[in-house]
Amino acid sequence: MATLVFSAVGTALGGPVGGALGSLVGQAVDQQLFGSGPRRGPRLGDLAIQTASYGTMIPRIYGAMRVAGSVIWATDLVESETAVSGGKGGSDSLQYSYSASFAVALSSRRVLRIGRVWADGKLLRGAAGDLKVAGAMRFHEGREGQAVDPLIASVEGVAGASAFRGLALAVFEDLALGEYGNRIPLLTFEVIADEGAVAAGFVLGDASGGAIDSGSMVALGGYAAHGGDRRSAVTPVVDLLGIRVREGTGVASDRGTVVRIATAREVGCAGSETGRGAMVRSRAPLGELPSGMSLGYYDPARDYQAGLAGAGEAGGRTFRTIDFAAALSADGARGLAERRLARSWAERERATLHLPPSFLDLQPGDVVEADGLGGVWEVERVEVAALIVTAQLVRRVGGGAVLPADGGRASSGVDAVAAATQLVLLDLPVLDGTSSGPTLALAAASAGSWRSISVSVTANAAERPALSVVRAAVMGRAVGVLAAGSAVLRDDVGQVVVQMIDPAAWLTSCDDDALAMGMNLAALGNELIQFEVAEALGGGRFRLSRLLRGRRGSDWAIGGHSAGEAFVMIDAARLITIALPVEMVGAEVAVLPHGLGDGAAVALRRVAAGEALRPPSPCQLAVAGGLGGLQIDWVRRSRMGWAWSDGLDAPIGEAGELYRVRVEQGAISREWSCAAPGLAIAGGELALFSSGAAIVSVVQVGDRAVSRPALATMQF
Repeated sequence: MATLVFSAVGTALGGPVGGALGSLVGQAVDQQLFGSGPRRGPRLGDLAIQTASYGTMIPRIYGAMRVAGSVIWATDLVESETAVSGGKGGSDSLQYSYSASFAVALSSRRVLRIGRVWADGKLLRGAAGDLKVAGAMRFHEGREGQAVDPLIASVEGVAGASAFRGLALAVFEDLALGEYGNRIPLLTFEVIADEGAVAAGFVLGDASGGAIDSGSMVALGGYAAHGGDRRSAVTPVVDLLGIRVREGTGVASDRGTVVRIATAREVGCAGSETGRGAMVRSRAPLGELPSGMSLGYYDPARDYQAGLAGAGEAGGRTFRTIDFAAALSADGARGLAERRLARSWAERERATLHLPPSFLDLQPGDVVEADGLGGVWEVERVEVAALIVTAQLVRRVGGGAVLPADGGRASSGVDAVAAATQLVLLDLPVLDGTSSGPTLALAAASAGSWRSISVSVTANAAERPALSVVRAAVMGRAVGVLAAGSAVLRDDVGQVVVQMIDPAAWLTSCDDDALAMGMNLAALGNELIQFEVAEALGGGRFRLSRLLRGRRGSDWAIGGHSAGEAFVMIDAARLITIALPVEMVGAEVAVLPHGLGDGAAVALRRVAAGEALRPPSPCQLAVAGGLGGLQIDWVRRSRMGWAWSDGLDAPIGEAGELYRVRVEQGAISREWSCAAPGLAIAGGELALFSSGAAIVSVVQVGDRAVSRPALATMQF
């Protein structure tokens, strides 16, 4: 136990540590400041508990620490109501969200800034100062003249609002609470009070209100001085480092001097006359010494999670654990543990010297060298009686090399600044057999870490229920232009490079069997393709080749590609369906994202043409003949089945089968209808046409829309 000698310490330590150190006189300081019982300094868990109780003490922060702080002001929760679409087949509903505004006191000592903030253990504010949920945060550094926060002033009134001068504050305004069970979460803050590490001596001097003048240069990455009084604030540092302070001019100091006691006469003063030995030495038994020691600390390399550094010594029989509420590297913590253990073993050896009045100035903390002692000793306690100075000494521990330590690694979340949401609206052919009205598929992604977002929707300027996008789509943009190809055979020539929006998104190759099962289906512009090979080019780029083209009846779009068009993997779990009533075919749909990075977003618009209502266009259109008569043949297709696996045609998928055949030559056109594939046109019905080129088109008439036309050019 360290001996502290004060003449007078006086005033109470202000701010969070609070309490009075009191007036400590003479050599009774060790009992008064540290007491005769166990020392009760801050424990590791003390900084991880957020409070909102009246009278809670706020720590003084040094260096950089992660602390919970205390909620000192808050408004009621604010409720918001939003109509949300249930998606295809689901009913619309009302969803309620909540936000709160509140202030958290972090330090009663002025600090420089706030770094990261965690909410319920998840990152709420990144290193770049960005919040991961909606809301705003302001920081007040704790100046004595700081102004009232504008939010607090607006709620409480300028006259009744407190500026909380001298307290470092974080003020949250309209913080979204949906991710935290609609309650204020447990917040912990990375508080940076000083740039770089701080010396233990500086911490002792400031935390004691100037009552301790310590020269200790032991570097602390961070320290939180807190507790019920000054004793609690400084005890952990004094105890762990073995600092002994001496009486000065009203200030306790550990800046001891080196004293050389050279003669036997000085050492043995009054030895024979009083019956006291000239020099008494003792050694504590091994059973009283610790065999090992563990030091609990906060590790900045692991997001300030609690760490445990150990040191061991052969021969002892006890084990000691010390909580030290400081931020340390793993190496630094191990070094302190080893030095503390070494000091325990060095202080096993003690000596008592009886000295003449010339040594009345001897103080605890002085270093003593004396004949017959050997080594270097430190004064632990001094007593004066009958002009004889009795000095109690302990052997001084020497410094040694510290082995490196590994503190492990933290399972930190991704700290990515929210990027703008990119949206794509797809007007897809029907993918699941039927559709009762026009639909658009919404795909959303961003270049940063994805969080679920809300998307507002209007159709013909009329507001519709908002959409909630929980999962990001796998999407990108075409770097080049995919050339036209065949929808009948695999395209082994055409290829396209796509740049993924999220650089971490990944595309994989597959084999023929997987292609046959529908794997790697994607929309490129208006065409649906499948790709067998996805070659990673780096930087989120992939080259797609060995393609199946015009899937699900999208062969009409094979020749319409352009650079920069959207690429979206078709995954029902990642696409949001915007279903409209059948009368809204042709309506303009606008979508606007409301993510954290979407402050400057512009609505994306697209006309709902109703591709999902169209039957697939006829295929294999063939025209034979001329002005004397035409034979037009085709093969029907059905959206009820795309594979001809059993040799039988799939059901037509409509109430009836009907086709319209049109022949056009310039401004002249004629149209015929038939109920089955194939149409013979007699020469008399072609009297209006003349020699030259003509266009033949065939569409299938569905229950709600007609197909896109199958086209062929012929010569009369």
